[in-house]
Amino acid sequence: MRPLSLLLAATMMLQLAFALPQSSEARGRRYTITQRHTALLAKINRFEKSGELTLKEANSLRDENSHIAAREAKMKSKNGGKLSYKDINHIEDELNDLSNRIHKKSLNKRVDD
Repeated sequence: MRPLSLLLAATMMLQLAFALPQSSEARGRRYTITQRHTALLAKINRFEKSGELTLKEANSLRDENSHIAAREAKMKSKNGGKLSYKDINHIEDELNDLSNRIHKKSLNKRVDD
């Protein structure tokens, strides 16, 4: 019984050692802050065009995105053109909140219709 368990353990170790690395899509996408700003604007535009967001909602969300970008620029100017890790986390949290608001508003439109 013991040799069988050793054989199974060795087999599992070999499988782990030779496992293919995951593709970037399997690990999830990694966006820069600038790419996230662009992607969120595109999403707002797409949802407005499809009628999932009103003009007023879309403009409000665009304004919020630009305010986040302005705060980011201010943070960069205070730190020699770079963002600290704390600043990056703060901006990412704000972008996450914005993204969640975009989706909530668009989903509410689907439910209301």
